[in-house]
Amino acid sequence: MALIEQAILATARSMFLADGFDGVSMEKIAAATGITRTTLYSRYATKSDLFRSVVRETLARWYAVSRVEATDRITDIGQILHLRVADMASLLVDPLFRGLHALILLNRHRFPDLAPLMHDLGYLNAVRLLANDIRAAAQRDGIPVARPEAVAEHILTAVHGWFLQYDLVRELTAQDIEAHGREVVDLMLLARDRW
Repeated sequence: MALIEQAILATARSMFLADGFDGVSMEKIAAATGITRTTLYSRYATKSDLFRSVVRETLARWYAVSRVEATDRITDIGQILHLRVADMASLLVDPLFRGLHALILLNRHRFPDLAPLMHDLGYLNAVRLLANDIRAAAQRDGIPVARPEAVAEHILTAVHGWFLQYDLVRELTAQDIEAHGREVVDLMLLARDRW
């Protein structure tokens, strides 16, 4: 990605997060980036186009990190799943992630394509990643697995659902979420023969 594109997206992202979609104008973004309006409009015809690009670029960057295969370093499925919930915990408390998630929720009717994008790049990507880890461990350990995607979804929704509930009433840390996630994984491992 060209440096000018990176600068535009970084500036627009911080402005959207600070002031919301309606509180930001293309003129303000151009000025804050140090470019002309013509330069900005030649790349993004509308503020909506720019917002979509900010969301897509940010999501792609975050979730590219989770594509790193834990199985390259670790072969124990418990350790792999603990690593995955630790990554999830870090993401859930990241201020940038939380801000972008809130922006997408607030504007989901205006931009109906962005919530499914976040769902696919975020949740479904995490399901695929965990399911692949589970499949690889089943093959490695000689333990059959019938529904790796279902197991992955149970882990993810148990951790995320807990986060959503307790985040309403107290300040959660990554360590809090990870500790809960480890308990979820450990409980799931007790039923591994039924996966």
